[in-house]
Amino acid sequence: MTNKNIEELFKQALEGHELPYDASAWESLNNKLNKNTPAQSPVKVWRWVLGSIAMLIICSLAIWKVAPNTSKKEIAKEIKQTSPVKTPALDVKKNSTKADPKQDNKNGIILPKQNENEIQQENNQTLKQKSNDALSDNTVRSNDEKEADGVVKSNQVAENLQNENVKMVFPTLTFNCVGDQTVISNSNSNELVLLSPSNITYTIPAESELPISIDEKGYYRIGTMTSKGEFSENAKQLVNESPVLDFVIEELNYLNGLPTLPLTVKSTESTFSLYINDQFVQSNTKKELEVYVFDKGSNKIMICSSNDLACKTTITKTISVENDYNLLAVNAFDPFSNDLRKSTFMPFALLKRGTPFTLIIIDPSDGGIVFSSSDASNAWDGNDKRNGKMVAPNKAFIWKVTISNPEQKEKQEYKGTIVRL
Repeated sequence: MTNKNIEELFKQALEGHELPYDASAWESLNNKLNKNTPAQSPVKVWRWVLGSIAMLIICSLAIWKVAPNTSKKEIAKEIKQTSPVKTPALDVKKNSTKADPKQDNKNGIILPKQNENEIQQENNQTLKQKSNDALSDNTVRSNDEKEADGVVKSNQVAENLQNENVKMVFPTLTFNCVGDQTVISNSNSNELVLLSPSNITYTIPAESELPISIDEKGYYRIGTMTSKGEFSENAKQLVNESPVLDFVIEELNYLNGLPTLPLTVKSTESTFSLYINDQFVQSNTKKELEVYVFDKGSNKIMICSSNDLACKTTITKTISVENDYNLLAVNAFDPFSNDLRKSTFMPFALLKRGTPFTLIIIDPSDGGIVFSSSDASNAWDGNDKRNGKMVAPNKAFIWKVTISNPEQKEKQEYKGTIVRL
């Protein structure tokens, strides 16, 4: 037999069955319903009311903690609208402290009367609470704004610290004087900036070099540019004025038998140094001087002057010489000429210089010495001292002069050829 069959049996057995009517039971129930319910104690009622208010305050604080950005006034308003607890209406009479004998129609609760001072105190407390709530809302918003400002300032400080932590390597400025030539190297990944005394800006690109000519006196400063376009100085170098220097080259002449180059020097300093073709010649204090140029071609004349601040000025100029200096000797003579200058052979420079020398004439055929002299007034007249006869005409003979005391940078030996016409 299944469960379904059992249920059908019970249903069929109870169908149509009725319990007997008991009149005394209904009478007893009716008496209990009509019996008056005793009035509740006011103390117990206020206990429930105050408990409910406390519960509302606790809930409000909890919601304010969870949602700090929500206005407390809105939360309190929402709680007031949704709260099921209602405070009974009060019947206030001036200067009365006795309880009102009237009862609530529904609950039968007797409420005590309040005097005017108590009501005023409650109103003041309510207004004070609302003011505190509004002040709290403003405080929350102010704190949020301060917090946001703090984040911005914190980020700015962090950025500044990050920029400061980038270590820059600044080159040493080694120039000291106007006119110096230098190269400034930048090994950093950021560009550097050099400012002249007149605030001319020289940019040194990252990981590169900058050749520069120092042409101003005063302080040169090196540093970087900030994000605001302002110069941030790291170091500075004082540049001093260099001596004022110049010189004038006059025409080359041989008036004294030497290749003489007159110079006129203009300088703010009393002493200067002279170089010819990068070789030191002399130091001088004269403003008018003469230098000797012995080599054919381009010759470099350089004058340097220094002051007490160790600043030096160098001026270089170039002069071109067409012929080598060879004692101004001719290459032919005529023993039978009526002009004494052409009838004998003696290098012209030896007649003017007055320096000790030795002259010899060599026969290229056998290497024998045809003539020799150490006196500028004793010139060769074409006779061969070996046999006393005149040498053959139109034959080239070799001459050689040795200078005993040559000038500075002058060679000691000169040579050439001479032909008797």
